[in-house]
Amino acid sequence: MDSQLLESMERKLAVLIALMAYQIAEGKTVAEGAPVLKRLGLTPSEIADVFDSTAKAVSVRIAEAKKKARSK
Repeated sequence: MDSQLLESMERKLAVLIALMAYQIAEGKTVAEGAPVLKRLGLTPSEIADVFDSTAKAVSVRIAEAKKKARSK
């Protein structure tokens, strides 16, 4: 495949991933949505973009969710 075709496919996939992430996050707080999106493979900075937050804040919420899950 040529590089232009690969770049085009990559852009389209990125848009689809972003749309799905926004749909999953709709109506959720960062604390509720970040762990879900992380399990689906998004990075903290990608999740931060969805929630208009910072990667650091997202990482903290993910760590809190892991700690909460372990204590159950």
